[in-house]
Amino acid sequence: MGPADDLGQPEDQAAAGGPRGAAGAPSELGDALRTAVERTLAATADSATETRQRAQGLLDEVVRRGQVAREGVARRGEEATNRVADAINDLRAADGDELRDLGQRIDGVERRLAALEARPGSRSNPRGEPQWGRVEPLERGDS
Repeated sequence: MGPADDLGQPEDQAAAGGPRGAAGAPSELGDALRTAVERTLAATADSATETRQRAQGLLDEVVRRGQVAREGVARRGEEATNRVADAINDLRAADGDELRDLGQRIDGVERRLAALEARPGSRSNPRGEPQWGRVEPLERGDS
C-alpha cells in the first residue's frame, strides 16, 4: 500500500497531485477549516454571553428603578391621603366648635336687636314694635 491508499485515493491520483492541491493533504485542510469554524463559534458564543450579561444587567437596573419609583409613588400617595384626612378632621372639629360659638353670638345679636327695637322712639321702629316676628334659633346638633 502506498501513501494514496491511506487517504482513500488511488495511487495514480495522489501521484498526479489530485484533489489535495497546494494546500496540503485533505485532512490538513479539513482540520484548518474545522479549527476556523470552532474559533468563530467560540468568539460568537463569548460575544453572545457578554451581550446577554449586559442585557440582564440593564433589565435588573430597570426593575430596580421601577421598584424605587413604585415605592416613592406609594409613599407620596399615603402622605397625601394622610394630609387630606387631617384637613377633613380639622374642618369637622372647627365646624362643631365654631357653629356653637356662632349660634351664641347670633343669640346675643337677636337679644340686642330686640332690645333696641323695643325702645320707645327708636329710629328704626318709630312705633316701638318689633319689625320682625319672633325668630326661632336654629337647631344645632353636635357635629
